[in-house]
Amino acid sequence: MSDTCIEENLLDEKDDIEIQGDIDENEVYPATINVSKDDSSVYELKRQYDKDRIELSPDYQRGNVWNSKQRSELIESILMGIPLPIMYFFQNSSGIKQVVDGKQRLTALFDYINNKFSLSDLNIMSELKGKKFKDLTGLQQGKIEDYKVSINVIKPPTPDRIKFDIFDRVNRGGTRLNNQEMRNAIYQGEATKLLERLKDYKYFKKATDNSIRSKVMKDRYMILRFIAFYLWRRKMLTTKSGELVEYKSDIDAFLGKTMDFLNHASPDTIMTIENIFKATMKNSYDLLGSNGFRISTYKKSSQKRPVNMALFESLAYLLSFNKVREKKEVVKKKIKSLFDDVEFDEAITTPVDSSSKVNIRFQKMDEIIRSLDL
Repeated sequence: MSDTCIEENLLDEKDDIEIQGDIDENEVYPATINVSKDDSSVYELKRQYDKDRIELSPDYQRGNVWNSKQRSELIESILMGIPLPIMYFFQNSSGIKQVVDGKQRLTALFDYINNKFSLSDLNIMSELKGKKFKDLTGLQQGKIEDYKVSINVIKPPTPDRIKFDIFDRVNRGGTRLNNQEMRNAIYQGEATKLLERLKDYKYFKKATDNSIRSKVMKDRYMILRFIAFYLWRRKMLTTKSGELVEYKSDIDAFLGKTMDFLNHASPDTIMTIENIFKATMKNSYDLLGSNGFRISTYKKSSQKRPVNMALFESLAYLLSFNKVREKKEVVKKKIKSLFDDVEFDEAITTPVDSSSKVNIRFQKMDEIIRSLDL
C-alpha cells in the first residue's frame, strides 16, 4: 500500500542531456547507513504529530489523496487486525521524523481520530457505516489507538545519495519520484517554502517562456540549482559549522547541502536570496527576452530547443549583477560570443555536473564580469 506518485526524468535538451552528475562506476557504496526499526502505536504517532515531531511532508506527493473508500477500508482493516505494510520515515538532524512512505495512511488515521470523516463503503463491517471515531465503542477506539505500526527510521548521518536510493526502492511498488521530489520531502522547511514562492514569480515564468513544468518540480529544481551555484560562487554557502561547501561533482549532495543551508538561514538571508533571484529573473527577461536560456537562440537553429539547465544557471549568475542593466548591449554581445567558444559549448552540452564542467562555465561568467567591471 504505497503512498507515492509519478516519476519523471529531469533531462534537458529533448531528453538527450542528463542533468545528473558523472558517476564513478568504481566508487565503493558508502557503509554509513543508519536505519532503525520502531514499532509505535497509532496513539503515540498522533501524539508526536500533534507536537510537531512528525512531518507528513504535504508538498512532495503530487495529487495523491485517498478517497473515502480507501480511508474507511484502512480503519476497517485495523479493527479486523489485518497488518499494515511497513512505513518509512527520515529523521533529520533536529530529531524531526519526515514521512517517506505512509503519509496517506497516517493522514487517514489522524483525521479519523479527530472525527473529520465518517466510515463508508465498508464491505465486511457494514454496521460501522456512518460512524465517526467518537461513535465507536471504547473497545473499538482503543483497538485503533493501540494498533502497532511497523516503521523503519532512516537516521543521520546517512548521506543523501543513500537516502535517495532507499526512497527509490521503497517507492518501486508505486510510481516513482524524481530526485527533486525526494529532496522536497527530506528538506521540508524554509527551503521548500522559498522554492514554492519563487516558482510562481512572474519574471521567472516570462524569462523561461512559461515552459518549465511545475508538476514534476522541474521549476523548483532549476531555481534551486541557480541558488546553490550562486551561493557557492559568492562564497556564501556554508555548513552548520561555518565551513564553506565545496562542489565535488555530486549534484545531489550539493543541492541537499543548499536546502539544509536555507532551512537554517536567518529570515534576512532568505529575504536577500529571494530578492536576488527576483532581480536576476527581471534582468534576464529585460535583456534576453523569453528565449534567452535556449541554445537555439544563439545558434540560429530553425528548431526551437528546450531551456538548457546549465545555460540557465550560468547566465543567471552573470545577470544577477545589477550593472548588467547599464551595459545591456555589450553584455548581450559577450553572451553571444560565448557560443563561439568550444570549451563553453561543451560545458553546457556534455554531462554538465562534473566539477570541471561546472568550473569552466562559471569561470567564463567571471571573465565577463571582470572585463565589464560588473
